[in-house]
Amino acid sequence: MPRIMIAGAGIAGGYLRLLLVKRGVSFGDIEVVDPGSRTRCGIPSCGFATTRQFLSLCREVGLDPEKYVLASPDTGYANGIKFTIKGHIFSIDKPAFIRDLLEGTAVNSSPGDMAADRIIDATGIARAYIGKYEHDVLHPCIQKKVEFPHPPALAEYPHHVGYSWVIPLGGNSAHVGIGSNTYNSETMKEVVEGLARGAQTICGCKGFIRGTGPILPLVRGNVWAVGEAGGLVDPLSGAGIIPALVSAKLLVDHWDDPKGYEAAIMRKYGWFRKTAELAQEWQDRGALNTRKLLGLWKEYAELAGLDYSVLSLARIDLIRSMLGIALRLPKMRQRLKMDQPS
Repeated sequence: MPRIMIAGAGIAGGYLRLLLVKRGVSFGDIEVVDPGSRTRCGIPSCGFATTRQFLSLCREVGLDPEKYVLASPDTGYANGIKFTIKGHIFSIDKPAFIRDLLEGTAVNSSPGDMAADRIIDATGIARAYIGKYEHDVLHPCIQKKVEFPHPPALAEYPHHVGYSWVIPLGGNSAHVGIGSNTYNSETMKEVVEGLARGAQTICGCKGFIRGTGPILPLVRGNVWAVGEAGGLVDPLSGAGIIPALVSAKLLVDHWDDPKGYEAAIMRKYGWFRKTAELAQEWQDRGALNTRKLLGLWKEYAELAGLDYSVLSLARIDLIRSMLGIALRLPKMRQRLKMDQPS
């Protein structure tokens, strides 16, 4: 294999590096470049929640997934609805996982003298090497890590073109945050303060979630985009950990076949473009099209690592478990009207 520069030392870049090493690429042929992060945890602001696909993807590179699981709630709440999530949704120690993905390699703050035949753009929303996207959509998010007086429940609440969340991190700690495409920063801060009421703040961060779906081309010359740099985040749920890992695997599987890589990505995550359209419709019309959303239950089942062939009777529960915004439509519409900033 050629000499490789991986730009971005996050989930996608780290997983890709370890996949390449496992497949016989020498350490000396891979350079990892990342300017670093100013957040307390040392990685860009992000969510730590993921689904059961993480378990098998972890084992595939020789890592024990149980080492990284922080909390695995039996139940959670979405828009006031209680649902069972045991074994399907959990939070991980993302910084520890990334450290183990990168074990044994030096991460440089800038490119060295190595002439790279292949550049992997794993720089997330920056798209530092593949280039900016003219029609980009970036949803702002803010988040705090807090310590409650008691163990918190997993919860999410709909807001106008977005949602807020409480994600348990083990013990009494949790991430509380919000992502919204229509709220201003002060409104978002007020929501987070409300979620964190009675808790001690440990740290906070802010960032963006890409809301485009896959951005083509994924390959330009010798630059290949992976993870969020390629738009591989679900615009509705914000799920990006599993798509980042899977896209790294697909890139390695199609190492010398750029068209095959793009086709594989579109087969797997092309439906993110549909959820991007749903998010835009939600913003334009003030209500989410739940009929279209429920039509994607198989895709969401696969994203969660479930066998959708046995889920026909539970598909509505699945969608509400993933998004928490598909049910109680009349009440939700009323809440959306109340939540819109003046």
